[in-house]
Amino acid sequence: MIRWLVVVLLVAACGVPAVDPAYQGRGRITFVDSHDLSSSGPIKQRVEAWNARASSVEQVTYLPMPTPTDDYRAQLMARAGDLAGRRGADARAQCYDVVTLDVVWTAAFAQANYLARLPEPEIGPARFLPAAVESARVGETLWAVPWRADAGVLYYRADLLAAEGASPPTSWDQLERQAATIAPKYGIAGYVGQLGQYEGLTVNVLEAVWGHGGDAADFGGPGARAGVGRLANGVKQGWIPQEALRYDEAASLKEFLEGRALFLRTWPYARAELAASPLSGKFGMAPLPGPAALGGWNLAVSRCSAHQATAREFIRFLTGAESQEALLTQAGYPPTLVSLYEEPSLQAPLPHLVVLEAAVRSARNRPRTAHYDDVTRVVQRAVHHVLRNPESLDAELRRLAEDVARASAGR
Repeated sequence: MIRWLVVVLLVAACGVPAVDPAYQGRGRITFVDSHDLSSSGPIKQRVEAWNARASSVEQVTYLPMPTPTDDYRAQLMARAGDLAGRRGADARAQCYDVVTLDVVWTAAFAQANYLARLPEPEIGPARFLPAAVESARVGETLWAVPWRADAGVLYYRADLLAAEGASPPTSWDQLERQAATIAPKYGIAGYVGQLGQYEGLTVNVLEAVWGHGGDAADFGGPGARAGVGRLANGVKQGWIPQEALRYDEAASLKEFLEGRALFLRTWPYARAELAASPLSGKFGMAPLPGPAALGGWNLAVSRCSAHQATAREFIRFLTGAESQEALLTQAGYPPTLVSLYEEPSLQAPLPHLVVLEAAVRSARNRPRTAHYDDVTRVVQRAVHHVLRNPESLDAELRRLAEDVARASAGR
């Protein structure tokens, strides 16, 4: 009894809630995920595979959330908040047992006490990409399991570069030069990305900053000025079209897929759509000219779940080699398991796997803070203003450096 009490006191002192034995059982669970960008529906198929082999009392109900990511997050937060501290059959029935979290949400959900701690020996985090595991931790505690990795990549018109005797760019200088000189010969835009005022803009600008030697924590430094300035001057000079200031993933992919851009920065899922389009055989995929932002989704167990043992087993199934290989081959989602990048049976049919590995291994996390929503909002506002008004670059970045520091601290 004394030993048990000491453990509980130590856990409480660390700010980590003790595990409630009443919530460790097995039974039916509900799994929610954001909208699947892939048209092949592999996530639904993995749930069906689990249900086909699981007992009748451990079936999974899959609830896809076909909404923008910000709305999905708001729904999760609202549901978790409504159930926080409640017990009983009604609360358990309304609980989302397994939730898919964007890699930047872990700290906020953990700090709000909405997640259950995960036992590391059971999960085996060493099997996963280090940056992905980093996104699933807060301090020394593991709150989620890396599932679908993601990292920005560069798509290019291989046929047009070959016609000009050019190779894919490996630096921003090369990218700008090719976008500004080759694209006009064919009457198309030079470069498109996700520059609308939403989370995609934060991702795109961080990659530009990192690609110029800057740091996400120092928007007042020369690297940030060079990276943001590159994008702003690209819009001003025309090798980035003005229309790109409204683009999200779907709009930018449409522009490239319909043959109106030389370069496209987006996520690996787009490769399958491009391969099935009239551009098949005419495009290539390369790493970005600098570190990519780590994207993707992690799996977590809600504290309100009454069947956390089943929930953890379901997560181990989804993050296992079989499921991750299916997501890779069917939809192009980069694995979080290190071993799959070294699998000979995958390397031959998927020659682009080497590009994915380079992208995810060098990818960096966005600022890891429970106040990330506030941080990204101030970044989006300031950078979008600069892209429309390049002359405001210096003043906006000075102000942004102060705003990011305040937002990160929750002030």
